Amino acid sequence: MKKIALISVVAGALFFNGCTNQPFYTDNSGIINQGPTATLGLSNEDFEIAAEAMINSLLSDPVFENQKLRKVVAMGRIVNDTALRLDTQKLTRKITQAMRKSGKFVLTSAVASGGALDSMSEDVRELRENDEFNQNTIAKKGTLIAPDFSLFGKIRQDNIKLSNGNVKVEYLFLLGLTDLNSGFVYWEDEKTINKAGSDKTVTW
Repeated sequence: MKKIALISVVAGALFFNGCTNQPFYTDNSGIINQGPTATLGLSNEDFEIAAEAMINSLLSDPVFENQKLRKVVAMGRIVNDTALRLDTQKLTRKITQAMRKSGKFVLTSAVASGGALDSMSEDVRELRENDEFNQNTIAKKGTLIAPDFSLFGKIRQDNIKLSNGNVKVEYLFLLGLTDLNSGFVYWEDEKTINKAGSDKTVTW
């Protein structure tokens, strides 16, 4: 009986510690619990929340709300200013898909920051003068369309120690659209996701 009681106490202590170490979403103060989260790092749900907020902001912006002609968008630089190993395409892919489905934008893969998203646009043009290929089927000169805008952004992380011993982690998602003709930023917005939990909980 004593062994059973001891096991129950230990199990209860472990359960309690597990509960208290559970990270949670919070407001800007880092105090108000807005629901549990699996990690102090960034989850797929966090990327979905940020992407949805950004695309709603973009498509409702007065500059683009009544746009009739589709604009060509190239992927600019997305800076990962966090301690995490992030695949920034988790954010940008959801946004560019929604942009394309809106009928107001189309993404070019022929040019992007750091190199083309798909090199085949250039590769097929290297087949010119190759006798093994019907030259009438090779992409002609002057057919690639230059982008009107570039999508740029940053994901930033700030860790803040709270008075209760927990740590608050702020993730700032910032995105914008640059007019490549003028260099003007026609749209930009940000979305912050705050989490808090034990400082013993890693964020990667």
